[in-house]
Amino acid sequence: MESKITLTSSDDIAFVTMVDEARANAIDKVFCDELLGALREVEGSSKYRAVILQAKGRIFSAGGDLRQISDGLQRSDAYLESLISALNATIVALRRLPIPVIASVQGAAAGAGFSLAMACDLVVASSAARFVVGYAKLGTSSDGGLSFHLARRLGAARALEILLTRDSLSAGEAGQLGLVQRIAEPASLQEASLAFARKVIDVPAAAVREMKSLVGMVAEDNLERHLEQEKHAFLRCASTQAFSQRVAQFVAGSDSPRNAST
Repeated sequence: MESKITLTSSDDIAFVTMVDEARANAIDKVFCDELLGALREVEGSSKYRAVILQAKGRIFSAGGDLRQISDGLQRSDAYLESLISALNATIVALRRLPIPVIASVQGAAAGAGFSLAMACDLVVASSAARFVVGYAKLGTSSDGGLSFHLARRLGAARALEILLTRDSLSAGEAGQLGLVQRIAEPASLQEASLAFARKVIDVPAAAVREMKSLVGMVAEDNLERHLEQEKHAFLRCASTQAFSQRVAQFVAGSDSPRNAST
């Protein structure tokens, strides 16, 4: 089986790359396990000073594979809980890295793909990027810490408004809200992401680590508890008839694994 995640580097910057281009970097259990392994490898090395989370293909990540989720729910109620638990483990690992993590987003970051981008410390986006919410359309709450990170960055009212009423945010809209720190033309996204990473770490390593720790200290103490509550909220929504019907409608109308949630 081909890898879904690769880990490469350029000097002291690690590139964690989602490479399942054919499936729009859809998030499943294998994806989560491989991403977690790459993040642990980065954490265990002393040579890296920053991480760029990027993707191959036109899409950053389409989120969860609804076709797999639909099939899994028919087999066992435990399938979805297992998948979200695996996703949550990667989110926690991402947040616990002591070095800055920069998401380099092209195309759509949908559902749990949006969650992955927001779990990073900073975001560089292509001008063509879109941050797709998608949960309300499926009749479910968010996962992957999206409600946590949106509320932390935007405040409760704005986060709720986006989760309930917005289909997506353009790169420009996300930039105006402060969810994206740099916007680049599509052809220069990788170059812009690397330049931003270099600028971020153009500070002594000890100072970078301490500043990241201080900025995240209060919020990160609550992240794991929030992820657990978010998981159970999602599972309660997933047990409803509305969720089953909307997933079935999406799968019936789609020839791809792309989706906007886990």
